[in-house]
Amino acid sequence: MNNYIEQAERFLNSCVFDGLAHSYDVNNGIWVKPYPEVTGYLLNYFFSNKDNISENILMAADNLTSIQHDTGGYSSFFDKDYLYAFDTAQILVGLVAAYKRLGKEIYKEKALKASEFLLKSQCSNGAIIPIYNTKNKEFVIDCNTYKLWGGAWSGLMAKLSEAFTSLFSITSDDAFLDAKQLIRQFYRNSSYIHHSHPLGYWMEGMYDCGEYELLKKVVDDKVLPRLENNGFIAYTEDLDFAYVSGNAQLAIILKKLGYENEAKTIRDYIRNVQSNHDSGGIFQYANKDGTLNSSIHTEINSWGTKYFCELERICEE
Repeated sequence: MNNYIEQAERFLNSCVFDGLAHSYDVNNGIWVKPYPEVTGYLLNYFFSNKDNISENILMAADNLTSIQHDTGGYSSFFDKDYLYAFDTAQILVGLVAAYKRLGKEIYKEKALKASEFLLKSQCSNGAIIPIYNTKNKEFVIDCNTYKLWGGAWSGLMAKLSEAFTSLFSITSDDAFLDAKQLIRQFYRNSSYIHHSHPLGYWMEGMYDCGEYELLKKVVDDKVLPRLENNGFIAYTEDLDFAYVSGNAQLAIILKKLGYENEAKTIRDYIRNVQSNHDSGGIFQYANKDGTLNSSIHTEINSWGTKYFCELERICEE
């Protein structure tokens, strides 16, 4: 196996315990942020790519079925008063992957329950209301949600298209294709997102919707001009560090659209980031030379490491 993937998967396996994925704080040497959303990411990755599934991953799948709210939604981190459509969608995709692999009906049942929550969160124009307040029992349009990334109607919500694609694959229910089409219509007109990580989410959603020509234009106009020779892409145009998960997301889309050399250049930069810590994980924020950047925090995150594994795999195809 590719040694980079091997190291990264070692980190991913180690970060899943007590039923959830965690980030690792490099400076303090401790695991932090038990994260339901990212646990869904990792279920999808392992059930889709690995022959042997470790016990902690199986336990995480069962844990996600047990912590689902009665509405079908999921909270983020520790606050149980708010449920998030985005997080719920990522967990749903993980549960579908577990169902496809293991055939356990509970995973399908919980994924369909999550789909009820997502369908209720979608407006008639396709926009997704991001939050559900469990105390008031209502969906909330909060302009502070994803404030840096476009507010309540942030283009990152386009990624929910993947959840509806996943649901259709196990139900053949056209209602999920209709919901996906609404997402395509609303979010294809989202303004360009300045931050690389949510831009990656928007591009993933638009790719799932088949908007290839639109994406190529965004790549040519907005992504390639920011790509430096060593594969570094700054988190925003006015910052000097990368949100590394965003770089991996962009590289995956570039590879799928035929920008193979550019995708591999970004991959090589992230390999350099990986070499700066012996865990095999990927810093959330890194400097141009691949070293840890401490401007926001000093964590290795599981979702960025997962995206790096996917990037390595797609570059080998």
